[in-house]
Amino acid sequence: MEPRISVDFGGNFWPAPVNLISVGVEKPNIFTLGIIGAPCSKPPMVTISPRPQRYSYQLLKEVGQFVINFPTADMIDEMYFCGTRSGRNVDKWEACGFTPVKGQVVDVPLIAECPVNVECLVEQEISFKHPDGREGSHVCIIGRIVHLNCHERYFIDGQLQWDLIDLIFRTRPGTWRALGPVLGYDPRKHLPDDPRLAAQRVNERTAGLASHYDPEAE
Repeated sequence: MEPRISVDFGGNFWPAPVNLISVGVEKPNIFTLGIIGAPCSKPPMVTISPRPQRYSYQLLKEVGQFVINFPTADMIDEMYFCGTRSGRNVDKWEACGFTPVKGQVVDVPLIAECPVNVECLVEQEISFKHPDGREGSHVCIIGRIVHLNCHERYFIDGQLQWDLIDLIFRTRPGTWRALGPVLGYDPRKHLPDDPRLAAQRVNERTAGLASHYDPEAE
């Protein structure tokens, strides 16, 4: 049997798809989150965990709406920028070349360049405390999903095809990764008919994703 050791829990399970969260209406902002949660599918709910000290949290509280935008591997520099700058000091939309588009339900703009956008209304907020009473580092925002948008080319056979979207995944201790090769198909589902969804095609596409990011160029 493999030996086990006890470790400190870092607060999240990795890897997870990176997201760009847009908040605010009059002066909208974008911030990066390394993980989101999906606690309920019926009704569809989602959780995000911002730091309450951040500028974006203030915008989130003011409007009670947010949009989860999924960036692709060719947006890794923009993703990093949005996670390391404050919206108090810089217009991230302009700096990243992102196009704000009004949502179908919410007033917060979605990022047009991101292939998937999830419009959400704030349902509940949960705060946390240390055993000694100190406030926790993050709060949990439970959002109700009210609309989902996606680029038309990723909608096949009546479903959003995540296999065709080259998302950015964050893992520990501090790497950005692309989704790996297809290992097989769920036997409970039928094999895909569209050749773009075939394992060989997906693996060929994902094999070259590392070329999107060159640390030596920074």
